[in-house]
Parts: sequence; structure tokens; C-alpha cells
Amino acid sequence: MKKLVILALVVMLLPAASNAQIKQGDPGFYFDFPGGTIPVIRGETWCEYLYAANFYWASTLCPDGAVDTFAVLTGDIQGWPITNVLDDDSDAEGTCVILDDIVEGTWYFGAYVCITVPCEATVGDLNTLTAQMVYCDENMVAQPDSGDCEDPNYRSSGTVACYSTITQDFEVVASPPALYILQDTLYYVEQGQTAAYVPFSVCNGDACAPPTDYNYLITSLGTVGAALNQTGTASGVSGGTCTDVYGIVDAGSAAVCTYDTLTIIVWNQAGTVYDTCVQAVHVVEPIPVPLFTAPVVTILVLAMILAAAVIMKRHAVSKA
Repeated sequence: MKKLVILALVVMLLPAASNAQIKQGDPGFYFDFPGGTIPVIRGETWCEYLYAANFYWASTLCPDGAVDTFAVLTGDIQGWPITNVLDDDSDAEGTCVILDDIVEGTWYFGAYVCITVPCEATVGDLNTLTAQMVYCDENMVAQPDSGDCEDPNYRSSGTVACYSTITQDFEVVASPPALYILQDTLYYVEQGQTAAYVPFSVCNGDACAPPTDYNYLITSLGTVGAALNQTGTASGVSGGTCTDVYGIVDAGSAAVCTYDTLTIIVWNQAGTVYDTCVQAVHVVEPIPVPLFTAPVVTILVLAMILAAAVIMKRHAVSKA
């Protein structure tokens, strides 16, 4: 019942139709949305690639017409920004496309549909995205109220239902912290490296936050090389993104199987948020570089054959 009410509301928001409709072929999406309720955060953009298909070959009521023309229309309940583009990056919203094996040589087209959660959204907000595949009229204008003469259609020997109108539900959840750090559980450094870069990812978790500068301090125990006391700034980290900073370890004289720990503390310049984590470092034996790999051996053999051929040719010439 909820789905029917939502669908009715979305259809009411779609553009009004003209009177001249042409129902040739049978519209339907080859794949549905993932379904369920997808958690999203403020500022997040969620996308799905849709295959808008002409199911004339599976339809008993809507056979192939002279020119089968369709469009994809989208809408939602909350009025969040939606984009709908074709494979050539042109606008797909309401764009009429001919789907005819004989006329255009194809029975489907792709529509890349994205919906963005506005920064004004609040935790707990619900929304439903609707994609509708419709017929076009004789003037190549999409007809949102054209309906579908046979829905669903079936593919895969009648086991998979394909609908001309599909929906996807969303719920706004809490954003990640305004600052957090990502790192590996254990980082391997080869023995002999005098400048091994151990990465830490400094992340601005709020997709709606402005670019932010974060100061950091990296220290170590000093069991691998000299003890670290590195400071720096991760500048202009955009909301919802991460940037890497590095602790530089000298393992030039470290013994194999030596461990060290690097500790990083990161804070914003206002001093209102901070995060810290510890990264373990393990010194391992250098990975040997094989000299005689298959390509090298092949080249050497060919060179020897060519050299032998040249020598034999010169020898034969000198005898003559």
C-alpha cells in the first residue's frame, strides 16, 4: 500500500502529457533497483545504472511497432536533486530514444540516475526515488501517463520480472565524525629502506563540511631507526574525502623482524575535534628481484641465435 501511495504522488509530480500517444513496443527496466531501504548521509550522492529496454520480444500484447520510442523520467518525494544522463553524458530526463532492432539496431539504452542528499536533510528523513520508462508521442515528447500495456515482462525463461516503474527507498543516517583517521593494521617495511613512507589517511567525514586544515604529529618508539617527531598539516581536506600523510621511517640498519609503533594525533586548527591512532611497523626481508625472468631469458636466447647466425654467415663468406 505504501508503494502505491508513493508511486501515485511521484506520478503527480511528473510533467503533464500531450494527447497524441503511440504505444509501440513494450517498455521495462531490465534490472530493478537494489531494493530495501538504503542508508545515506547528508551530502552523499547515490547512483544506479539503469537498462531501459524494449520488451517487444517478450510481450504478447505489445508487439514491435514501426518505430518504438521511449524515455526515462525520474522523481522523488522530498525534492532532492536528481540527475539522469545517457551514455554520451547528455541529459536523459524525458529524452526520447528509438529502440528498434531494425531502425536503430538496439533494443535498450542506458540511463545513469543519481540522487543527492541535500545538506539541509536531517537524520531520520525518508525518501523514495522513482524511475519510470514511458512511451513518447509523435512529436518525440515523453508521455508520463502513457502507462504500460503489459507489466511486468519476464526474462530468463520467465523467472525474472521486469517493470516499467521501479522505486528505491532511502533513509538519512548520521554522518561519520568530522575527523577520523584510516590506517593499515600492520605495515611492512623492507630491510634496508632508508626512507619508508608509512601512510595515514586523514579524513573529513562530513560531506557537507567545507575544506578543512588538520594539523598532525607523528611519533615513534625509535626501535626502527631514530624516534620520529614529525609535524605537518593536511591542508584543504574537502568534506567527505581523505588525504594521506606519511611517517618516514629509516630501516636502513634495522634487523629483520623488528617492530615499531607510530602514533599519530590529528586536530583541526580550531582545536574542537581531534583523533589519534597507532600504526604497527614490521621490518621484513627485501623481496629479491629475479634476474633471469622469462622475458629476459627469451631475449637472451634470441640474441644468442642472432649472434650465432651472424658468425656463421661471416664464416661462410670468408670460405668463399
